[in-house]
Amino acid sequence: MVQIPQEKPKLATTTVYAGLTWDDIVGAAALAVGLGRKGYRVYVDLPIREEFNNLKILKSYAVGIQPKSGVSIFNSVAMIYSRSRGVGYVFKYDDNGRSEILMKLSTVRSATEVVNEYLATISAAVEIPQQLVDDIVAMNNGGINKLSKIGRVIYGVHKLKVNDKNVRLTLYNYAYSSIATKNLKLPEELLALYGEYDRSVKLVSELIKEDRFITIGPYKVALITSKHSDEFVVNNLSYLKPFASEILSHICRQSSPAFLIYEGSPNVHEIRACVRFNVSIVKVVDSIPKEVLDKVKISTTASSVTIEFNNPLDASFENALDLVTQIISGLPKL
Repeated sequence: MVQIPQEKPKLATTTVYAGLTWDDIVGAAALAVGLGRKGYRVYVDLPIREEFNNLKILKSYAVGIQPKSGVSIFNSVAMIYSRSRGVGYVFKYDDNGRSEILMKLSTVRSATEVVNEYLATISAAVEIPQQLVDDIVAMNNGGINKLSKIGRVIYGVHKLKVNDKNVRLTLYNYAYSSIATKNLKLPEELLALYGEYDRSVKLVSELIKEDRFITIGPYKVALITSKHSDEFVVNNLSYLKPFASEILSHICRQSSPAFLIYEGSPNVHEIRACVRFNVSIVKVVDSIPKEVLDKVKISTTASSVTIEFNNPLDASFENALDLVTQIISGLPKL
């Protein structure tokens, strides 16, 4: 009798997508470890910010990603943590993109913990080093001073290189290895990148100390763009961009409202403004010329507004500067 060799059963495959935060990356790594132990062949996708504008997730898992702003999710499971509500969710999306809540968790503090609660339901929970979890929770709650030494390195590298695909992969590999082996030793690559973060902090301090901002009327405007005439900004743009929000907040504490023109991608600019006192954010929004309202997208909080041009071709530095000038002209004179 001839014995016919039997083919090994094919492993089920799936893809895990991670959102932009360190919490999302660790959660994706934990999910990959857990699913791997269940026999899945797991691929990981770490999209950068621009890729979210047209991201389709199909028959996969997503951590820290929701179907909005260009993202669509079909026949997949997504896990998120809402910091504002202090609640974690596991959503299941059908073939038409409709969602249902599989789990609602009020005892978690991170997307990573949401992932592990989900893995527990399929008997695949993993042991995540407590130091990783504690650092994630501190980051989520703004308690940067509570980070461990490793957490400070991760925070700095992530802040500086959040939109660098290769660095995101390095961070993911570190998270995966830490969960799989319980070895938290940082690779030399991350330590070297932390040195760049330290340089960024010093450059931001120099920018603020030397008051390298322009004024339009009585208000200060920070220009974080390659189109700036200030060579200090242009030459150090990659180091300053990750700190744009902090730079705006600093000048806003000195002079409110304050404005920022930010070049997110080459020659594509957005406008941000913040208020601390004397002028409401409503007044800033009301000062946007009516003739441009159909050309921009406006998002607000109680103390800030972000203005993005609908057409990237309209988002030149000149157009952004002209719009800021028009807004300021409609504000009270200090």
